[in-house]
Amino acid sequence: MVVDDASSDNSVSQITNSHIHLLRRHLPNAHTGKGDVLNFALDYICQITIRQRVSFEKVIIGVVDADAQLVDNALQRLNAYFSSPRTNITQMRVKMYPHFKNWLQILQDIEFFSINYMAQIMRMYTKTVGLSGNGQFFRLKPTIDKISAHPWGNALLDDYELTIKMMLKKLHVDYMTDTYVYQEALTSPKRFVRQRSRWVQGDLNCLKYLPEIIKSRILSRTQKLGIYYFLLQPWLDFLADVAIIILTTIALTHWYNFYGHLTLLTFSLVMAGLVVFSLFWRIIFGIFYYRDLAHYHEPPLKKTPIGLITAWNFLYVCYLIFSIIMAYWRWSFRQNSWIKTEHGKMFLE
Repeated sequence: MVVDDASSDNSVSQITNSHIHLLRRHLPNAHTGKGDVLNFALDYICQITIRQRVSFEKVIIGVVDADAQLVDNALQRLNAYFSSPRTNITQMRVKMYPHFKNWLQILQDIEFFSINYMAQIMRMYTKTVGLSGNGQFFRLKPTIDKISAHPWGNALLDDYELTIKMMLKKLHVDYMTDTYVYQEALTSPKRFVRQRSRWVQGDLNCLKYLPEIIKSRILSRTQKLGIYYFLLQPWLDFLADVAIIILTTIALTHWYNFYGHLTLLTFSLVMAGLVVFSLFWRIIFGIFYYRDLAHYHEPPLKKTPIGLITAWNFLYVCYLIFSIIMAYWRWSFRQNSWIKTEHGKMFLE
């Protein structure tokens, strides 16, 4: 199913595969968020399922981006996973297409393919694996029975909102480590900031579930702590940015003061410690990334040493700071419209 949400770029004209069902939404009922689009498609799937007299238990829903592509063994691994009646939901590992045009795309690949992978591995042990917007698969019946016929909400982080809903209903999300799905990395810093600001704002949207999470007797303490940490991330990042600004202002203000030398020295030592700590982990992540590329026979990077990736990471962090500021600004003024991120062409072969 491909949903045309009243698009204006004529991208749906590329669809030539007879197996693809094209669904259209029209204004003023369009442009209301990704959650509504997914629920719209799910309604159509349910209608087909009922009309063809197929049991909902035999229907598996997959959500992938229009520019996504599953690796060769993905369907085989999905079939093996869902062969067990006990399994309901799984999230695939995500990787960027390996044809990188600039350093920003490389950093996104490191983040998704290695850093997020390690985070999801840890979440497997605490049963707090989070869904991504790309590469999520689940059985239709338990999702509808335990959540609703429209499981997706209106948060700008629709995937994690669905994750919370599933966890609150004791639906366990698994993670597939031996296969993955490609998606297109952004090349423009401006589009990158827009995308990440939407994710941060979506995290803030999910705070409405906090009272229910706190009162829940279904979630374990470990699961609650995992959710708390995820929901607190924008606030922790914001406080860290504010602390850096305040420390920098104090140091510069007392530059010529008698005590300024001590303040500046303390500030310099603190900043140097943070830089060393950050460098250490970026080098570690870079090593794991190179190992992952070799293990999965992905094309190696051309003349991009770990040290250079580490240096670029600092600029990457700066972009994230701008996205946090933008997200808080929109969230404070209740600007919850979907900020679209333009990608390249769709891959619908």
